[in-house]
Amino acid sequence: MSAVETHLLRHNEKHPALDQIYNGLDACVTLEVYEELTRLRNYSPEIYDFERALQAPILEIMMRGFRIDEYERQKAIAGLNKDILRVYETLQRMSMAIWDRSLNPRSHKQLKDFFYGKMRLPEVWTSKKGKRSLSMDREVLEKLDDYFYARPIVACVLSFRDLTKLRNVLKTEIDADGRWRSSYNIGGTESGRLSSSKSAFGTGSNTQNLNRDDDISSGLPSIRRCFIADEGFKLCNIDLEQTESFDVGWLQGTLIGDWAYLDACERGDLHTQVARMVWPDLPWTGDLKADRKIADQVFYRHFSYRDMAKRGGHLTNYSGTAWTMSRSLKIPLKIADRFQHAYALADDAAFPAFPKWWQRVAEELQTTQVLVTPFGRERQFFGRARDDTTIREAIAYVPQSSTADRMNLGMWRIWKHMPKEAQLLAQVHDSVCFQFPENLDAQEIITQALEHTRVVQRSVCGRSMCVGAEAKVGWNWGAFDSKLNPDGMIKWRAHERDSRTRCTKKIL
Repeated sequence: MSAVETHLLRHNEKHPALDQIYNGLDACVTLEVYEELTRLRNYSPEIYDFERALQAPILEIMMRGFRIDEYERQKAIAGLNKDILRVYETLQRMSMAIWDRSLNPRSHKQLKDFFYGKMRLPEVWTSKKGKRSLSMDREVLEKLDDYFYARPIVACVLSFRDLTKLRNVLKTEIDADGRWRSSYNIGGTESGRLSSSKSAFGTGSNTQNLNRDDDISSGLPSIRRCFIADEGFKLCNIDLEQTESFDVGWLQGTLIGDWAYLDACERGDLHTQVARMVWPDLPWTGDLKADRKIADQVFYRHFSYRDMAKRGGHLTNYSGTAWTMSRSLKIPLKIADRFQHAYALADDAAFPAFPKWWQRVAEELQTTQVLVTPFGRERQFFGRARDDTTIREAIAYVPQSSTADRMNLGMWRIWKHMPKEAQLLAQVHDSVCFQFPENLDAQEIITQALEHTRVVQRSVCGRSMCVGAEAKVGWNWGAFDSKLNPDGMIKWRAHERDSRTRCTKKIL
């Protein structure tokens, strides 16, 4: 091939090999970046080599795709169409009663005229990236939900939008072979988490954003049951348990010398543990199973003590304010403030190491503007080091990044050491899904896969930590239900085999 002197080319100049020149220049830029990085140090960073190694299992996931049960897909679409129509008709009845007109839940203009004009509610202004606007997004509608007379209308609008969005995901075009394929971006986030989007051919969508059956916060039906194993195979989903909480406890122990939070994680059922510490006046028994029932009692509105411990604790872990917690969980500011003081801020709080850890991160950020995770991933923060937003982002970075690298390492080990037993299908931040041949020993395969996800960390003081993992098995990705979804995922136990047989549906 003849050489092309690209520096002599002019804008809009026609050339017979223009596409090849464009691709060649792209490769040259990548090479220049690589040469500059190698000049700065005489060895390749471990994280760089690790991300290069991830290309093989990720490419395999992208090429294989996830088989779709077309019957379940169409059934779910039909069910959602009924739900959408029911919600829409309810909304129109209320709208006609209030202002004798129909109301389009998609129209921001109509919604503003309805809530601010007809119902005379106070205007809610939001500010994003320094620009104030009078919108009708979810955040604004949730604020309007505080007004008693607006609550049923807001509920219908949000429900209509959520159901419509879910239906659009189900109607996403899939490939001709009946498989859902996504594109994964290994370097798409600063924390090391994989990002997902449509496939290179415009089919499929973000696999990591599909709602789960056990996500009770959404109140929406799951669409994961449409994703099924190939004939002769069975699915296994491995999910790391409370991994970010473990990482927070590890950082507090290694940096501050306070292991109380990690101890609570390792004792099991962290959220019930937190509830016992934050509300000591409740009649706790000391038995986790019995205390779980107490923690599940209603604390405020539809939130149980355990819900508050889980949601409020996670938000507080990353230095979220009581005001943010109040707005996110729809609880009074007093309750949010009282929870945070009992959890971390008071002198006799359950976990007083949190403010010290936050201060340690802020000092490191303001001194070097660089944070390094226990897995060796280094990130430089370019925002203002004293800005609260930058500090909160830095506090969340190390635990979230550690979770991503731990799961990615486990996925790579499964791909590397179990090429005949496991076929990777999806990765969702802190979980990985694969299928294995049904004629092989499921107990042995899952035990081996769980062992590959074990990552033991050791501190200089001799303390070690290993995040646990839970495995579920089934023939579709949804949760098991004896009547509605007998092929769904159930919890795997080492000494108890899954005696179910696959239910098949044939449509003539």
